[in-house]
Amino acid sequence: MDIFRFNGVSYGFTKDKPILRDISFSIREGRKTAIVGANGAGKSTILFHLNGLYTQQQGDIFFRNQKLDKKLRKELYKHVGIVFQDPDDQLISLTVSDDIAFGPVQMELSAADVKARVEKYINLLGIEHLLTDNPSELSYGQKKHVTVAGVLAMETDVFILDEPMAFLDPYGKERMASILQLLQEQGKTVIVTTHDMQFVAEWAEDVIVIHQGQCLGTFQAGALFRRHDIMKQANLTLPPIVELMTAIWKGNKDEMPIRVEEAKKWLANII
Repeated sequence: MDIFRFNGVSYGFTKDKPILRDISFSIREGRKTAIVGANGAGKSTILFHLNGLYTQQQGDIFFRNQKLDKKLRKELYKHVGIVFQDPDDQLISLTVSDDIAFGPVQMELSAADVKARVEKYINLLGIEHLLTDNPSELSYGQKKHVTVAGVLAMETDVFILDEPMAFLDPYGKERMASILQLLQEQGKTVIVTTHDMQFVAEWAEDVIVIHQGQCLGTFQAGALFRRHDIMKQANLTLPPIVELMTAIWKGNKDEMPIRVEEAKKWLANII
């Protein structure tokens, strides 16, 4: 089932320079979807339509087969949580505890439920020691974890992250990957934008390619990496493992490993 469907959607701050141009695609429920494209392609603008921050100027957007109107758009925050690329755009409270609690409070949960959710997700993120700190004084990685905890605490069906791996150290990336895996195991729909094509290879089930405000198609990662024409048009580069395997692979291209562990096992067998 499609959880989101864009049908001929256009949007722009000025009529002569649209950011999205007659764009159509679907996002399936319960899947791990990556939206990829060069800077300025329109990825973040799509995300802001997904959570109701922006209203399309032309076309229709459907959420679970229901057309997104003004009333439904106001209710989307109950179903869709988003983590912005820059955590400073999202941190609004004077303490970490209050910031994580903000979303659940807006959802009118009881004080006991809010407290339980804050405790649950600070433990999951390993940030118990930051509870009374001012978010504005934290490191970038710590701020990112606080914003993720705040969105997780809302326990929405859809979880969106704009460039989740950007500027994180290796430990932070591992923690983020484990959180995304946990969400998928819980049956959540997880949507990310990213420039990290190896992350796409390792993680994504569906990949939506955006170029200059238009959708070039939806692919599985392996199929996308075989479409060198699409990769070139969208100004995307092959991940290192795919570049290596492409140079030495002699078998069926559909069976070529694109993930690190798969490639290591194949190489171990031939050496």
